[in-house]
Amino acid sequence: MNSERRQSGPLRREIPLTVVALAVTCVAAVFGLSDVLAILVERAGARQWASTVAQGTFLVIVTYLIYGACVYHVARLGHLRRLIAHVPVAVDDLRRVYREPDAPLLTVLVPSCMEDERVIRRTVLCAALQEYPRRRVVLLIDDAPSPANARDAASLDAARRLPRFVESILEDPKKRADGSLSAFLDRSVHGREPVAAEYARLAECCVQIASWFDEQADAYEIVDHADALFVETTLRRAAREYRQEAASLAAFRPNASRRRRRDVRRIEVAYRRLVARFDVEVVSFERKRYENVSHEPNKATNLNSYIGLLGHSVREVEKDGALFLEPTERQSADLTVPESEFLLVVDADSILTPDYALRLVHLMRSPGNERVAVAQTPYSAFPGAPGTPERIAGATTDIQYLVHQGFTQYGGTYWVGANAVIRTSALRDIATTRVERGFEIRTFIHDRTVIEDTESTVDLLSRGWRLHNYPDRLAYSETPPDFGSLLIQRRRWANGGLLMHRHRGHGRARKARA
Repeated sequence: MNSERRQSGPLRREIPLTVVALAVTCVAAVFGLSDVLAILVERAGARQWASTVAQGTFLVIVTYLIYGACVYHVARLGHLRRLIAHVPVAVDDLRRVYREPDAPLLTVLVPSCMEDERVIRRTVLCAALQEYPRRRVVLLIDDAPSPANARDAASLDAARRLPRFVESILEDPKKRADGSLSAFLDRSVHGREPVAAEYARLAECCVQIASWFDEQADAYEIVDHADALFVETTLRRAAREYRQEAASLAAFRPNASRRRRRDVRRIEVAYRRLVARFDVEVVSFERKRYENVSHEPNKATNLNSYIGLLGHSVREVEKDGALFLEPTERQSADLTVPESEFLLVVDADSILTPDYALRLVHLMRSPGNERVAVAQTPYSAFPGAPGTPERIAGATTDIQYLVHQGFTQYGGTYWVGANAVIRTSALRDIATTRVERGFEIRTFIHDRTVIEDTESTVDLLSRGWRLHNYPDRLAYSETPPDFGSLLIQRRRWANGGLLMHRHRGHGRARKARA
């Protein structure tokens, strides 16, 4: 677990320090702004207009900087209080979902456009190895279906081959776990083995799975700091956890008072959890291949095109040299997309910890959270960036993580966009239909502005849905390595903040009229 939430003592000591910092900022602001304002009035009285305008501009800039500092300190207080109050759900309670005969399906959507194959592979692998009993991973390829050059063609071909490549990696451990489960079920029917021997066999199976994770970590080519983080969080961490579990199982001593049936059930669930770790369907979808699907060039439309297919069967029909998707019966379908209660949307340059889905789906299914539409952890920057611009940008990203977490304390959560578990029914509640090129297009995540996640937050809040930031670091995402890319990203973020400010202003106006 995150050491940040374990150290409640240091966290409690930070609260008075933050209060003092906030107070000092406010007092300094009062004195500083008083002096600036006095100079402004004096120069305005002397009709020194050029100097007055300069002084006024300076006053506005300083006021905004002070406002930002105050917001940071208030958000930090909220973040600290949430961390102190947060009691993480025990792993055994989280894993009760494996005992359910029909756990909700989780569909992981990875939107990708012209991404490096190594980057996509990392994200798809960490999505495929999530701890959750029923999941599908869908790579949404948004490259042009007819590449303009050899480099684009190679990139598209690599993306198309990736799902099968990932499934092939997981085949061996899946067969091992599946074989162990089948053998156990056969023995349990006949009751031939003592419980202690079954626990020992299960421990051995966990050791084999741990060895597989270690082998994958040893073989993985680490090119940069993001690869190093992936190897540690997805592979090495899993190997350690399975070895710890194996040690615990090997140390088990049967108790005559325990009922054998309970032990048999526990062992069966543990085997099924091992199987489920590798039993995942990984597929891809290319919306731009089809004429009657939206071709708008943005991430929201890429997601919408697949979300609209959930629970439907379609077939490919060629008309006048163009390919169309048409509804059909399941038996004649070229593509059947199962219904999914939850979606996990993760950017192609992100890394999730293995327990991300397990914790956030559990949160959304807990009593009282039926109206939570989006659960997420604001992403952190990849640690260990080699370049100065990326390190500085990463530091601001981590500060923003803290601010987002603090906003939740005051009911100000909004969808960050790089990663989130989303309730499908909430998206359908805000869905609209529009016409594009003569075709009806169903829109779930709206793209009327440059930052679709913040706009969707406004839509969800307007319909009475809630959003939640889980108080832990479970997601990491790439930070722009150069100043130009950073400028583009932060301008988009600023637009999102302005949009939320406008929404809250309209909300206050509606309440006043009411």
